[in-house]
Amino acid sequence: MPKVPIIMPQLGESIAEATVVRLTVKVGEQVDSDQEVIEVETNKAVMSVTTPCKGVIETFMAEVNETYPVGGVLGYIEASVEDAERLSAARAPVSDADAFKELQRTPQSLDEADAHLHPSRGLEIPLDQKGSAFLSPRLKARLQELGINAADTGVIQGSGIGGRVTIEDFETYLQQLNRFPSKKASPMRLAVADSMRRSWTRPLATLGVAVSLEPILAHRKTLSPSPGPALYLAKAVAIALSESPQSAGRLVGDRIVLPSSIDIGVAVEVEDGVIVPVFANLDKQPLAELPAQYKKFLQAAREKRLPEEAKKPAIASVTNFGTLGIRWATPIPLPNETLIVGLGYGEMRPFWDEKSSAFVPRLEAELTVSFDHRVIDGGQSGRLVSRILALLARPEEL
Repeated sequence: MPKVPIIMPQLGESIAEATVVRLTVKVGEQVDSDQEVIEVETNKAVMSVTTPCKGVIETFMAEVNETYPVGGVLGYIEASVEDAERLSAARAPVSDADAFKELQRTPQSLDEADAHLHPSRGLEIPLDQKGSAFLSPRLKARLQELGINAADTGVIQGSGIGGRVTIEDFETYLQQLNRFPSKKASPMRLAVADSMRRSWTRPLATLGVAVSLEPILAHRKTLSPSPGPALYLAKAVAIALSESPQSAGRLVGDRIVLPSSIDIGVAVEVEDGVIVPVFANLDKQPLAELPAQYKKFLQAAREKRLPEEAKKPAIASVTNFGTLGIRWATPIPLPNETLIVGLGYGEMRPFWDEKSSAFVPRLEAELTVSFDHRVIDGGQSGRLVSRILALLARPEEL
């Protein structure tokens, strides 16, 4: 019988790979079309890989805890000739041994590496551009074999001409690393690291200002269930960006691409990383309805099973680092975001009251905005922050 491949699907707009966490059926089992057979984990959620047609599981080439790229062959189904022809996937039988060898074969060049489907084997090294301006083809192939980014060689002191890092320098560095304790990074941690690396290719700037929390806390008492400060902030950011969409535009070549909808993410800490559920069209959603939606997203995020509507790319996000007792921080927006707004720890501070001409106690926190400076300048970001502060001072308007 012909064999039809089970392919790693495109699991999201910015997702290039996923890690296998569970095989839900066994080799030799009969399966239906579109049946879940593999669970995989990305930086956003745990998702399912399903069968392209009915048949019998002939083999699984994928292994649990290994990472595979989108388009990678995860296994094969023994299918009918009709299904194989329909899927344009009829092919000569391949032995398990040959298939495994092909999957694991080390590419001879970076171009060939892109053409072949094999697990990512990672050794993460801190980022630094120093010393990585030129890499020999041999060193590039070695980096590709280990799944290391070229920029990660910046921590290595090069002995070549002009301080270039040679293959010998790199191998020596790997041997030195073996002297230190280490553990395998989780798929979540690697995904966060990759997102931050890509975000840092942009010129980012941060500004901060104190915000009074007292209007928010007073307004919370009028709603049940009551929204947390992060939801108030997310709603205020959404309204401010709906009024000034260029502040959330993305620079693509010589164009500023404006958002088609105001979709705002709210960062949620999970085991060994962060997941950002997205509230679609948040500027149009009533504040009173957000707590129930947030509770649903929070539970799903912690289980790494976000619903589809919460996984679309956001134009901006909000993070409440004040829950960790942090007063001030410079969070980094995700690659698809132009800005991220953070809220710090609330504390009583003296505030000069013009009416009474005296200092009065006021509960305040620091609000910070980190943004892509190619798109937003200081004046524009200052006006955006002023509008956010004005909305938070009148939460009944949210």
